[in-house]
Amino acid sequence: MNVVFCDIDGTFQDIGGDIPAINFEAIEALQKQGDHFVFISGRGYEQLHELLGMLKGDCDVIFSNGAGYRLMGEEPIYRAWLSLEKCREAAAFLEQREVFYFIHTDEGIIMKPYELYTKNFSALREKMMVMGETGKKIMDFKENFFANDCLHVADPIAYLEEHPELKALKIEIMEASDEELDYLRTELNGEDTYVFSSYFQCLEIVNPISSKGHAVNHFMAEFPDGKSYGIGDGENDLAMLATVDVAVAVENAQENVKEQAHIIAPHCLEGGVGQFIFEHLIQPT
Repeated sequence: MNVVFCDIDGTFQDIGGDIPAINFEAIEALQKQGDHFVFISGRGYEQLHELLGMLKGDCDVIFSNGAGYRLMGEEPIYRAWLSLEKCREAAAFLEQREVFYFIHTDEGIIMKPYELYTKNFSALREKMMVMGETGKKIMDFKENFFANDCLHVADPIAYLEEHPELKALKIEIMEASDEELDYLRTELNGEDTYVFSSYFQCLEIVNPISSKGHAVNHFMAEFPDGKSYGIGDGENDLAMLATVDVAVAVENAQENVKEQAHIIAPHCLEGGVGQFIFEHLIQPT
């Protein structure tokens, strides 16, 4: 049995862009021959509903970079999250440095009021101007999401204290300064936290076992005779690619990701995921 773990943003689809039809066709063909397709993403589970609704059927998902998973037809299960104390420490440090952050919980994203971060968003837009129309599209998508799809509260930590049933899966940071990102990564990494880059100008703070590598090992324990494939494009995919039997990077992946891959698939905009699956995994009928 083949088990294909596939990243979403930058791999299965370009951020905010249309998804190549061949990718959906490949999932269906893979499942028809008895193999597994697993979305493995930094997105929270609630951010996957629209994508999953586009499938003809269903598939397994690993979300929040391994903090939780959901098998087909079952309810999501959470494996790891940040303690309230770690959230409090990180938030105080980030607020002191006037860094934009937001907290992913098992019920959605919470953040301070959108209007407080206009300077941060302006700096990020300027930083991404070098990417041309793609950079503008990313920021349009992100700002619309932050303005309309997040819960805005005066104090995210106080909100978590008032709602102890919530699980803080990760804290995400967006920052225009590369030097500041490097400093934040150094200062926030610790025994109880793992900090990594998840996208352009982004860092994530997670529980150390919330990694795609841990998640792949946990999933594959149910399929000891299966052959695992991982398809990705970014730094948060490196742990997955180091764990699977066959590591695949799309053409648009970061250079360090391509260096770790056994196979380079076409660009995500060209349906690289679907092309790889049909070329390497689908048995002729």
